[in-house]
Amino acid sequence: MKIHLFLSILFFIALLEATTHDRVIIAHPKPPLHWKPSHILPDPSELIQFKLLLKQNNLDKLNQYFWEVSNPKSPYYGDFLTSQQVNDLVRSNEESFQQVYQLLGQHEIHQDEIEEKADYILVRTSVERAASLFQAKFLKYKSSKTGAVRVRLHGPATLPSHILDHIDFVTGLSEFMDKIKTSHHNPAKNYDNADKASLNDDILITPPVLKSYYNVPPTEKGSAPSNFQGIAAFSDYFSQGALDQFVKTYSLQTPNVTINGSDCLSGGCDQYESDLDMQYISAMGQGIPILFMAHPDGEWILDYAQSVLYMHNPPLVQSISYGWAELSQCDITNGCSTYGYNSQQYVNRTDVELQKIGSMGISVLVSDGDDGAPSLGGSSGNCPIDPGTYCPTGGCAHTKTQCAELTFSTSDGSLCFFPQGIGSDSCSSMLNDPNLQTAMNAFSDANTKCKLAFESDRTNLPHVYSECACSSLSNVTNSGYTVSAYSFSESNGAIFTSEYPTSSPFVTSVGATQFLSRNSHITQELGCSILEGAKITTGGGFSTFQPQPDYQAKAVASWMANNQGSIPPSFAFNPTMRAYPDISFNGHNYNIFASTNSANFDQCPCTQLPVDGTSCSSPALAGLISLINDKLISAGKSPLGFLNPLLYQMALENPSSFNDITAGSNNCNRSYCCKYGYTATAGWDPVSGIGSPDFEQFEKYILSIKGL
Repeated sequence: MKIHLFLSILFFIALLEATTHDRVIIAHPKPPLHWKPSHILPDPSELIQFKLLLKQNNLDKLNQYFWEVSNPKSPYYGDFLTSQQVNDLVRSNEESFQQVYQLLGQHEIHQDEIEEKADYILVRTSVERAASLFQAKFLKYKSSKTGAVRVRLHGPATLPSHILDHIDFVTGLSEFMDKIKTSHHNPAKNYDNADKASLNDDILITPPVLKSYYNVPPTEKGSAPSNFQGIAAFSDYFSQGALDQFVKTYSLQTPNVTINGSDCLSGGCDQYESDLDMQYISAMGQGIPILFMAHPDGEWILDYAQSVLYMHNPPLVQSISYGWAELSQCDITNGCSTYGYNSQQYVNRTDVELQKIGSMGISVLVSDGDDGAPSLGGSSGNCPIDPGTYCPTGGCAHTKTQCAELTFSTSDGSLCFFPQGIGSDSCSSMLNDPNLQTAMNAFSDANTKCKLAFESDRTNLPHVYSECACSSLSNVTNSGYTVSAYSFSESNGAIFTSEYPTSSPFVTSVGATQFLSRNSHITQELGCSILEGAKITTGGGFSTFQPQPDYQAKAVASWMANNQGSIPPSFAFNPTMRAYPDISFNGHNYNIFASTNSANFDQCPCTQLPVDGTSCSSPALAGLISLINDKLISAGKSPLGFLNPLLYQMALENPSSFNDITAGSNNCNRSYCCKYGYTATAGWDPVSGIGSPDFEQFEKYILSIKGL
């Protein structure tokens, strides 16, 4: 008995030392303003889920294999790995597993609460045990934007320092990321009807319209039983009733749908994004079964990619219609203490998962964003508004202004560029402060001769009206704020903001075009923009820190060499980084169905409405890629896998496979137009990529490459 007591005392002392000394902070969250802490502790028995991401092995071999199987010129092209082979290749060291298991056991986290994967450990345990493990406190937070509730850290979390030799970082403790959906269903037009009619009759996009323009045989369908296509959704779900109504309206084949995840419609999540995705991937990829991959609130692109590795029969083509500012996966500019890892670490780890997916023969297509090169959410706003495009979406009391932008500043150096930067953290903080309203009123009073006014457009976003030039406005300091006319400086933040995951070199980034038409006849395809009456502006540009892959080096170099007179200033982008989009497809004025049945959104009655977005482009194009895969699989060939090396090779060897988009620009976001941006030109460009596909030529080239 005494020996057992002595051993127990030694164990207690060792445990006490392990939990009080030599620990390292791994996260110290600072929630965004719209995530409000409840200041009520969650029930100690409430479950929380997190992942300990272990260090991976053989990443150099994975990288080499990925490029070999994706390169049409390689003898290993299409020689894909199984998920088991991928996991065996990168599997973490057994010592890492044992060290983490030992730590979890010390805090009474049992085996039935642990799920082991090849390179991470998923833990579902009580808040009480998680608090013990991380020596941390947890609170419930609620989003004032969406009403979502999450249990997240309140204060720092730590782990023993020796564990950091075995893990990259921990996810699930402190993330408050809100994904940006890339579809917009506001039915209001951006021009008055008379003005709009004089420009374009704005043809309604339906499956027959798309198939006719892109030369897709109207009766082409898939039949290979092993061929699946997939839609990834985040806190969003589709209405089965709306899908059924869409299928009936256009005389389509009812898709075979499998669900991975839970229906969130009854909990109030949105349906429009997923309705769009499901309806148009099924319309363009007729006859091909669909896996709908629903991810709950709090999960993001890394969780998605990890889940694909463990699916029994993962879709060979997958479409993602969501994005988030690349530098705001977490804030790389301040070391990202919010999450315990920085944006580059998160992106790099996710890129590895995307390489795994590509090595398995899976094509991932991602919408390239709906706010042009400047972006809106997560951007600095330091992009001078084009004075010739005041309130371009309409709805303001005026159509011109002499000064479109102001700067709000504080004594600590914080800056908000209004209104271009309203999506930045700095602006969000200031605009929630009543003292700023006081300062803005004082600024208006000091400039009464200029008839200064703050007006709202049709999407309720603000604009600054002034009858005086910016140089004539008087600065005001009041209530802790200085309000002045905006003046551009390179040092005040990036002009353009890239989005992730579309900026990953390991996905196919899809931009949006729109059709100009007269008398229902399409006259031109150009880059989608609010300047042409669309509700969105297609994204595009260059990554901040992801290097440019070889497959696009020639295309980007040609663009740089041939467009020196029209490209943005050199400080605005780095042409040696990953450039996007890779390819484009129509993304304006899609007709979709959505449920209006508040008692059960899974059923009709349903309404029709027009939507815009690069999230129209990605799933529609994904359906066409699935059709080609179907022919390959039926002929005993391997699927296409990662598309980009093939696409850029096709653009060089058979340019007739693409419609070259030479008109349009992406200097605007959804409500403001910047002085700088990119313009569509001959060949590849950061508005339309290598163009949109002519399916007949596109498919013919691919089948010949594959020996058919």
